[in-house]
Amino acid sequence: MALNDAPPFGPVVNGTMVVVFWEYRPSNAAAYIFLALFGLATLGHLIYLLWLRAWIFIPFLLGGICQIFGYLERSVAHSYPTILGPWILQNMLLLVSPPLLAATLYISHGRVATALLHGTTTATPKNNNHRGCCGCCCCACTCTPATTLYILADVVAIFTQLIGTVLPASGTPEAQRLSKIVVLVGLLAQLVALGVFVVLGCGRLHARLRRDPAAAGSAAMVADPGVNWLGYLVVMEVAAGMLIVRSVVRGAEYLEGSAGVVARHEVFVYVFDAVPMLVVMVGFLVLYPARLVREVGRLEARGKREGAEAGGFVELRGV
Repeated sequence: MALNDAPPFGPVVNGTMVVVFWEYRPSNAAAYIFLALFGLATLGHLIYLLWLRAWIFIPFLLGGICQIFGYLERSVAHSYPTILGPWILQNMLLLVSPPLLAATLYISHGRVATALLHGTTTATPKNNNHRGCCGCCCCACTCTPATTLYILADVVAIFTQLIGTVLPASGTPEAQRLSKIVVLVGLLAQLVALGVFVVLGCGRLHARLRRDPAAAGSAAMVADPGVNWLGYLVVMEVAAGMLIVRSVVRGAEYLEGSAGVVARHEVFVYVFDAVPMLVVMVGFLVLYPARLVREVGRLEARGKREGAEAGGFVELRGV
């Protein structure tokens, strides 16, 4: 097998390139920059996960790790653009990471919605100290039927994209065509889930609380100017928007094929994939959902304490 030294890159057999890996030589500098940025963001999420015991962020953490190793493989591909391993691994890791981030987004939104609308007495187990976003038994509370459907769509996206990225390794035209179809099915499933989530999840909760804050089970939380509950909802909406943009551009890449505009220009990978995913990770660091749920619990505990003190004062006056 001969290896070519100029774009497009891919294995050449008998003078014919059987698979096009790259239409350009991947940038080493850009790969290392985003490797470092995702490394810092993932480290921040690891610290938050352990500190707040926010176990629902484990998929999110795994998504960050996928981003790190995905860009590590792109840096390796800079020196070895005709080798199969780096091409498949970076493609697989960067395709699988967003559904992992989305899974935590769905569960976090359900957790926050439950806390805002019904309070933490129904959102957290008995004797929870509100330090963490949830324990194992809390996860069941956040998995509403809608959240379960979103996650199922994510599972479909993960498995189809894993399968779709491996298929081209055979080098046959049939495998490449099937790979495109399988990956597009996964991207479509993710897009549908995100679209429904934005309209029926984020949009409906946001509109409800803006229209009638008193409808919240934790009215003190919504009314407290020191707690930026609206900011948390906006971060989730922006995260969903970033995931949608990324999926649309990735879908366009697979629809066009290796000769398309997206596949031939590396800038699309960084502007419409790396940057949106970094925005999602940083956004959840700035306004971490577990902190909002903890604030709900803190305000509820304070309200109960003040109510008990007021009740005791009335009893003393009665005496």
